[in-house]
Amino acid sequence: LPSHREGQRWDLSKKFSQFMEEAQARVAIYSQKVNDYTGTDYSGIAALRQEIKDQEELVKQHHKTVAKAKESFDAAHAEQAASQKEVVGLLERKHSWSAGDLERYMSLIRSEHVNEQNVQGAKDALLAAERSLEEARARLEKRERAQYHEEQVWSDTIRRNSTWVTFGLMGFNIFLLLANLVIIEPWRRRRMVKEIKGVMAENQPIVNVASAAPVANSAVEQAIDEVVEPQGVVLEEIDDSSKEIATTAPATSDVPAAEPLVEAVVEPLSQPAPVPAEPEVEPEAEPITPETPAIQPSIFHSEGPWPWATLQSMADDAQSYLADLFSERPLSVKKVDMTVLALQAATAGAAVFGTLVVL
Repeated sequence: LPSHREGQRWDLSKKFSQFMEEAQARVAIYSQKVNDYTGTDYSGIAALRQEIKDQEELVKQHHKTVAKAKESFDAAHAEQAASQKEVVGLLERKHSWSAGDLERYMSLIRSEHVNEQNVQGAKDALLAAERSLEEARARLEKRERAQYHEEQVWSDTIRRNSTWVTFGLMGFNIFLLLANLVIIEPWRRRRMVKEIKGVMAENQPIVNVASAAPVANSAVEQAIDEVVEPQGVVLEEIDDSSKEIATTAPATSDVPAAEPLVEAVVEPLSQPAPVPAEPEVEPEAEPITPETPAIQPSIFHSEGPWPWATLQSMADDAQSYLADLFSERPLSVKKVDMTVLALQAATAGAAVFGTLVVL
């Protein structure tokens, strides 16, 4: 049912979430241990940065306090100045005072001491606020210098560790290169030699049959010569002697006298010559001549649209080329080329890893 499937999916989701939370906690613990062991723990620098933020807020508050104290000092000073100005004005028209002017003058004289105290208190508060501001600024600068120093130490540690890791990877690549040259390459060479010897051993009977064919042919020719030219007599001499016998012998008589010689000559010719069985000789393979590829007109210079056959041919060629790149076709490579290739691969790997570490 859909509800049952939804319940199973919910259970799997909860299990997966729980597993991810546990994995994240373990990864955090292990990363903290690794950072403590390698000296790349950033928690101290993070605490300093938080202290710097708090100190910046404190400096802002001290700035506000100083501004308020300055406003209070300015207000007290302005009040004192206004009181003194009013006293001077009353003294200038002293001869025309009234009862209200006299009372105002007496109140101004009584408030002059209070105004001086207010001005002095505002001044002291302003000085205290400025002093607190300077102390907060000094602590902020001290925290910033400490943060800069700790970050420099941390970056130097990271750089040193990355350098050692790079050296370790380079050493590992060199070890792999040496292992390839000392262990893998000799083993591959021995295996290749063994395979070549096996193939040669399989092809050895065919070579023996091919080499025995000329010997058999020469034996057959010698046997035929012995049969056709018996007892060292040349065929031309036999023909001449038979002609002389035919001309000198009379037509009616003396025929039996020539028969022994003719029989002596014809008897070896009439006997069938023992011809040895010719061994089966495999036909020689025709020499393979490299086929010159037909020059096809370039499709980039054709005036009309590209033919579909040409595009299909190009796609087939590309596919065959890619298949050949990952095929098991054996290649014979020089050892110096293999060494240079391995060194280039090791250098490229070290350079890529160093770039990743720097980034």
